[in-house]
Amino acid sequence: MDVRFAEGPVSDFVKNCVDVPRFLACCRECPNFDKRWSCPPYDFSVEALWKKYTDILLYEKKVYVDPVLRERPYSQEEINELSRELLAPAKKQMTEDLLALEIKYPSSRALFAGTCDLCTICAKELNEQCYHPEKMRYSIEALGGNVAHAVQIYFDDTILWAKGGRLPEYYILLGGLLKR
Repeated sequence: MDVRFAEGPVSDFVKNCVDVPRFLACCRECPNFDKRWSCPPYDFSVEALWKKYTDILLYEKKVYVDPVLRERPYSQEEINELSRELLAPAKKQMTEDLLALEIKYPSSRALFAGTCDLCTICAKELNEQCYHPEKMRYSIEALGGNVAHAVQIYFDDTILWAKGGRLPEYYILLGGLLKR
């Protein structure tokens, strides 16, 4: 597992990597849309949220897939399940690291890699308020960020996807910390 960090002005990140209308349309296709508190639609302006911060610390974690697992083809359901299993420990560690960075940098806000998965079933699906608002965070993509483009610009890296029923060589998780 490789971990790297990059930092820069939020204004540059938004200019180069954020397209709220485009990625909101992508979010509408996701099964989590309007079913998780961390996912759109929101009752606030995403653009205004970005403007509250001056800098962004990006946190990239590359998770390599065992070559043995890449030898055979899988169904889409199997790929989804294997991907979740492979990424869960790295995502959990990244979440803990980002929350620790929030403590280190007062007035900062973590951006998790992907949707919040603190709860087995999100309270939003039960028409209830978030059970863990002190820990729930949004992801870069849920706020209109183009993660693949950010990985390319800030880390000179490429996100790989499963193709033809085969797992990729690696996965990349991208989180961040918005700082004031």
